[in-house]
Amino acid sequence: AREWLEKGEVKYVIGYERGTDGLGRPVFVRTPEDAERLVWNPGCLQNLTLYLADEFQRKPKRGEEPDLRPVGVVVKPCDSKTIVELMKENIVPRERVKIIGVRSRGSVDAGKLEKLLEQVPMEKRHSIEITEDVGDGRDEVVVRYDGGEVRVPRDDVQAAKCDVCVIHNPVVHDIVVGEDEPDPRPDDFPELKELLGMDAEARWEYWQGQLSRCVRCYACRDVCPLCYCAECVFERQKPYRWNENSVELPENIFYHAVRALHLAGRCIDCGECQRVCPMDIPVRLLNRFLIKRAKERFKVVPGINADDKPMFGAYDTGDPEEGIW
Repeated sequence: AREWLEKGEVKYVIGYERGTDGLGRPVFVRTPEDAERLVWNPGCLQNLTLYLADEFQRKPKRGEEPDLRPVGVVVKPCDSKTIVELMKENIVPRERVKIIGVRSRGSVDAGKLEKLLEQVPMEKRHSIEITEDVGDGRDEVVVRYDGGEVRVPRDDVQAAKCDVCVIHNPVVHDIVVGEDEPDPRPDDFPELKELLGMDAEARWEYWQGQLSRCVRCYACRDVCPLCYCAECVFERQKPYRWNENSVELPENIFYHAVRALHLAGRCIDCGECQRVCPMDIPVRLLNRFLIKRAKERFKVVPGINADDKPMFGAYDTGDPEEGIW
């Protein structure tokens, strides 16, 4: 990152810096000196590709010369799949982004980590650093602080999305950081088994209970790097409104169903929607269901190959018809 900035090869680099809680937080590095702020650890949770659509859709001010230099970005393996989808949709030109891919065995769950931090004295929390210890049979997350450390097996604090992740190496990159990681076994969608075992009535009752708690804050939409429309269908006023802003159950169901369908064949399961939900609604399950169906019915696995056609942008006479969902 420092070298790119020194040579003027990028406008800025989007990465992570250490937050006050020890977790990573997004940072825009614009000078070589500020590259020292960049960190990487299992607490770097955000999908930073969220900021790319804003960069490439922004129009220069009148009379302003556009700066067409690439933007640097740090991506986890799952996040790199987002860039592939944004390339397929002609949002991110490959030549306009320089990618630092980081190999990863998984990110922590912020909620699980908070419980772990209860062991750290409050006056010591400003000094927290999150690292990992891998090798010789160990796979631990280590929380170090002034005067001590806490170690736990990675599985105890790992995010649920990482339990089923099928890729530990970035699929697109200019530079790769970290040791080569073996990709895990294929995803068999274990968290869907209970829901798919229910009859239609029981599933409907389940989702009514979950979505009745939605406060329509739109955090799931705003954090999604593939929800990049300049004007969201749910905020459009003319020529008509699709639904009301109230938190009545029918309105909530309509919002979540339409949003999930807009992501069908596109969602790469970065899990950001569920991570930011203040009501802990399992919105990721909706996306997981459609990922499973897209794979089974249309052989579509998003985020792997930029030359693949979008699921809804291609027609095949062999595509299934009635009853596909």
